[in-house]
Amino acid sequence: MICSDDAEAKKAEAARKKAERDALLAAEEASQPSKPKNTKSATKKSSAAPSRGTLDLSQLDSSDGGSKKASALNASGIDNALDALSLTGKDSGKIDRHPERRFKAAYAAFEARRLPEIEAENPGLRRNQRVELCKKEFEKSEENPFNQVHVAFDASREEIASVREAEKRKVEARLTR
Repeated sequence: MICSDDAEAKKAEAARKKAERDALLAAEEASQPSKPKNTKSATKKSSAAPSRGTLDLSQLDSSDGGSKKASALNASGIDNALDALSLTGKDSGKIDRHPERRFKAAYAAFEARRLPEIEAENPGLRRNQRVELCKKEFEKSEENPFNQVHVAFDASREEIASVREAEKRKVEARLTR
């Protein structure tokens, strides 16, 4: 009989503690400010407050004198966020003058990584067929140096600046919608 009394006392104590926790949680929730149910319409109506996933560049760089243009970029995802942050830097983008020098090494690294994956996806293909598939994928890949921004090796500073500005405008157009 003593064991059942102990068990009942433990259950009663656990129920009391649970009720206490629930009361504290309810009091804490009541003290918190209420959030609107439809956050999308609230953020669209108030354009002054940046929404989640928006990077406000005016906070980062206030040395523009006073010219305020639409500087809120919608950067969701790591790649877009890095692109948005690269727009604020002095060297806003790397422009490659010699992509042909990096092509062979980039392809070797891509092939070493991708060839076993292609073999697992297509086990019936011969090796030279898998290599051909790998070459076709590399031609379209972002790892290909020729698919990245590049200028002629003898380009002038003005040409480099114009290519850099065009790339910056392209990224801004992609991120501001």
